Amino acid sequence: MYLITSKMDRDSLELAKFAAHHLKENNMKFATSREISPIGHSKEIKESDYDMVMAIGDDRFILETFRKLGKKQIPVFAVASAQSFLAQANALNLKYYLNLIRKNKYGIFRRSRLVGRFNKTTTPVGLNDIGLFSSKSASLLKYTLVLNGEVFWKDSSDGIIVATPTGSTGYSLSAGGPIILGEPQTLSVTSISSLEKHSPFVVSDSMRIKITDIRGYKPILVIDGEVRIPLNVNELIIEKSPHYGNFVIFSKEYQLESRLKKRTIKLNLDNLKGLPASSKLIYKIFVHEGSMTQKDLISASLLPERTVRHALNMLLKKGLITHQPHFADARQTIYGI
Repeated sequence: MYLITSKMDRDSLELAKFAAHHLKENNMKFATSREISPIGHSKEIKESDYDMVMAIGDDRFILETFRKLGKKQIPVFAVASAQSFLAQANALNLKYYLNLIRKNKYGIFRRSRLVGRFNKTTTPVGLNDIGLFSSKSASLLKYTLVLNGEVFWKDSSDGIIVATPTGSTGYSLSAGGPIILGEPQTLSVTSISSLEKHSPFVVSDSMRIKITDIRGYKPILVIDGEVRIPLNVNELIIEKSPHYGNFVIFSKEYQLESRLKKRTIKLNLDNLKGLPASSKLIYKIFVHEGSMTQKDLISASLLPERTVRHALNMLLKKGLITHQPHFADARQTIYGI
């Protein structure tokens, strides 16, 4: 049985309805999460062992779905209803991928997750990262970092973040941390704005990372940038969870490093000569993020609707982009390279 769960916005719910209708048409058993129960027979995400969970939304919702699964290692088919780095599918290709699932033509990609432990408390499992910060902005956090029982450094900084390979391309990267390609058995550790100028580094994911002598204004743990847990003790353990996050994949294009490479592509300026700056910006967004609706482009570019519409028309006339109907919503059009 498949479970469909969706973010509660219009675009996500439309895709959820489309997916439910397609599964029903093909006699594939499914249930929907309680939040979207009008679409079909409702179930809680933790109620039973599904063959697959279809999570429809943005990256925040996909990360939330993995946290809700907890120790369960059910494969997740991540579908983007908005911009997403983690999702494989979107409105343009959802029907195609659903047919591949029906034919069992898909693979599973296993990704590491993290947990924090303190004072007999275990945090929710994080797919991206776990960070420790002072809850008051512009307030220093002081701590000692201990690796496998040995003091590695003492630090005064804005915080510290431990990231999985998946999370190495998120907040950790913006704080100067390394990108970890593929899924090696490693974690990254990054001190944020360290007064001692400590450099980020990579460790084996079997390493026991202990943060002790914690001093700061009401220290707080942040998991995947969303879950916030007050830390009222001065010692914290962060370690790899024994429970992996399993992604449904269909091609190597899912690999996050493939998407990172797209972000380094240099535009062919000859093809864009004579076009307004807005068209060049929209084209670059397509290169970086893939296919989108006009609504998505307005959100990504921060340009007015009229400007985006004009930029799309110019790119279409030059033959630089294509457009197709939105499978789940006939009122929308999907644009892409």
